[in-house]
Amino acid sequence: MSISVAIYVRLSDEDRNKKYKGDESESIQNQKSMLTDFCRERNWEIYDIYNDEDYSGTDRNRPEFNRMIADCESGRVNLVLCKHQDRFARDNELVNHYIHDKFLEWGVRFKSVIDHIDTDNENTKKQSQILALTSEWYCEDTSKKIKSVLQHKREQGQFTGSFAPYGYAIDPKNKNHLIIDPVAAENVKLIFDLYAQGNGYRAIVIELNSRGIPSPTLYKQMCGSKFYNANVQDSHSKGLWTHSTIFTMIRNEIYTGTLVQGKSHNVSYKNHKKKRVNESEWIRVPDTHEAIIDPLTWQKVQERLQGRVRVDTITQTLSPLAGKVKCAVCGKPMKRNVYYNKKRTIQYYGLQCGTYKIGAMNCANTKSISGMQLEAFLVQQINTHIRQFCYTNKLTLLDKHQEKIDTLTGTINLYKEQIADKENKVTKMYEDYLDGTISAEQYKIISKKFTDTIAELNAKCENIQGQIAHIESIKSEEADKKAIIDKYLYVDKLTREVVDDFIDTVYIGEYEAGKDRKITIDWKI
Repeated sequence: MSISVAIYVRLSDEDRNKKYKGDESESIQNQKSMLTDFCRERNWEIYDIYNDEDYSGTDRNRPEFNRMIADCESGRVNLVLCKHQDRFARDNELVNHYIHDKFLEWGVRFKSVIDHIDTDNENTKKQSQILALTSEWYCEDTSKKIKSVLQHKREQGQFTGSFAPYGYAIDPKNKNHLIIDPVAAENVKLIFDLYAQGNGYRAIVIELNSRGIPSPTLYKQMCGSKFYNANVQDSHSKGLWTHSTIFTMIRNEIYTGTLVQGKSHNVSYKNHKKKRVNESEWIRVPDTHEAIIDPLTWQKVQERLQGRVRVDTITQTLSPLAGKVKCAVCGKPMKRNVYYNKKRTIQYYGLQCGTYKIGAMNCANTKSISGMQLEAFLVQQINTHIRQFCYTNKLTLLDKHQEKIDTLTGTINLYKEQIADKENKVTKMYEDYLDGTISAEQYKIISKKFTDTIAELNAKCENIQGQIAHIESIKSEEADKKAIIDKYLYVDKLTREVVDDFIDTVYIGEYEAGKDRKITIDWKI
C-alpha cells in the first residue's frame, strides 16, 4: 500500500523571527524542513502540507486542520505526520476523537517525530493520551494566567484591545494607551453634535454618507489596519455608515475619557464564543486618555437616549419639546397630535395627556394644548429667565466660591505648619530621650500629647478638604450655567438645543374655562 502523507505544521504565538507579519515564522519553516526530510528518507509521498500559523491548538475551527481532516476522511491521505503531537491538537477530546478513533476507522496512521507517537505501535497509545491531557492542562493554566494579567491591566486603566475604537489610535510608545486620531475624532464630535441637536439616526447616516466620510471599518482599512468586520463584509453597506454604527457610538463612554472593558469573555479556553458580562461587573476607569466628547454634550445625548423620544418621520429631526412635556395631573407624558389647515399647506400640532388619550386610566386633564402657543410661551419664559439670571448677582458667585476656597486653603496651610512644628518637636524630644536629657516616661507622656494634637489637626485638614471639594462641585455647576447663559443673549425661536440647555420638564395643568392654563417649568439653570 502506498503512503500518502499529510504534513501538518502549526504555531500559535507570533514568532519574533518573522521579518514581516505575513511571513512564515522560522519555527514553521523548521517544522516543514524536518518533516519533508523525514518523508524523503522513507520514500513516502507527500500529498500536501497543511499550515495553520497563529492558531491555537485548542481551536477547532483551524482552516487547514479541517481541510486535512476532510482529506483523511475522503481517503486522499493515509498518514498524518507532525513534529509533536501537540502541533496536531492541545485538546484531549480532539486527540482521542481523531487519532484514537476516526483515524482508525478511516485507515489513517498518525505519527509524531519528536515524541515518537505512532498509532501503528499500540504501546504509544497511553503515552499519546497522557501527552494530550498534559497539553490541555498547560493550555488551561496558560489561559488562567493570561486572564489574570488582562484583568490587572484593565483595573489599572490600560487598554487591552487589539484595535483602537474609532476616533482613537493606539499610542506607538505604549500599546496599552489610546491617543486621539484627529481626523476620526472630528467625525465623532460631528455625530454627537448632530444627535444632541435632535437629528435621528437616519438623518445622521445620510449626512455622513453624503459628505463621503468613510465608515469606521473602511477608515481603519484605509489607514493600513488589519481590522475585519464580518458583519460589514456580509452586508450591502460596505464602506457606508449605518444606523447600528451610530447607535453603538453615541452610547460608548470611551469618548468621555473613561475606559470601559471586560464587557464579555470567552465561554472557556476551548470555546471562543463570547459571553456577555453583567454591566455591574464591567471595569470602568475614568481619565485614562484624552476625551473627545465634553461632559455637557455627553449628558445631552444620554438624556435624549433615556427619554426614548421619537423623531419627525418627514424631517427626521427631533421636535423641540419631545419627551419634555408631562401632564401636571397624572405625571404621564403628553402625546403629540398633528393636524393641518384645510388646504393642508400648514402643519400644526397639539399636546394631550397620554393617559387620557389611550384610555388606560381616567385623567381629568382631557383638553389638548396648542404646541405653537406653548412654544411661544416658553420662548418668552426663557428670555425672561436669561434676563433675571444675568441681572442678578448669580454670575458673581464664582468669585465668591473662589474666595471661600482660598480662605479654607489658607486655614489648611496654617494647620500644616502647626503639624510640621509638632512633628519637629517630637523628633527633638526623641533625640533628647536618646541623649538621656529626658526620661522614657517623660518622652512617652509629652510625645503622646503632640501626636494627639497632630491627629486632631490632620482630621481638621481632611474635613476642610471635603468642604473645598463640595464648593468646587458647586463652582463647576455655576460655571456650566454661566457657559450656557453666555451662549444666548436673546432666543427668538424654540429649538431642541435651547430646550435641552434650559428646560428639564414642562408640566401642563388642567384646562379651566376663563382661566389661564397653569404651566410649570422645571429649569435646569
